[in-house]
Amino acid sequence: MAWSEVFIVFALSHLVGDYLLQTDWQAENKAGGLGPDPVARRALASHVAIYTLAFVPALIWVADHIGAGALGIAALIAVPHLVQDDGRLIAAYVARVKGPGALEVGAVMIGADQSLHMLALFGAALLAAA
Repeated sequence: MAWSEVFIVFALSHLVGDYLLQTDWQAENKAGGLGPDPVARRALASHVAIYTLAFVPALIWVADHIGAGALGIAALIAVPHLVQDDGRLIAAYVARVKGPGALEVGAVMIGADQSLHMLALFGAALLAAA
């Protein structure tokens, strides 16, 4: 199993979980979900749970090659997604690198968010294929 095959399957699973299965309510309320707001926590937790379920077919395929190590790969997919979708670290990064005004530009925030998701999935694919 080549890392590139794993990455493609992970990227497709990501698109399903982050776009097709994420509800508007989750998208609108998940920011700050690692903080004290119970609505944000519920939105973020439900999104990450459903997002991770989108990876089940890919993880079953990976498990055929690496066995129980697929559970570790699942954690390497879910945990970074949880932290990234809380949004605060990405906002701090964008404000520092692009300037505070960039926080108001949706395309910049979405681009930063998706770029970091792809980097995390790239790392998970490399580990899964190693």
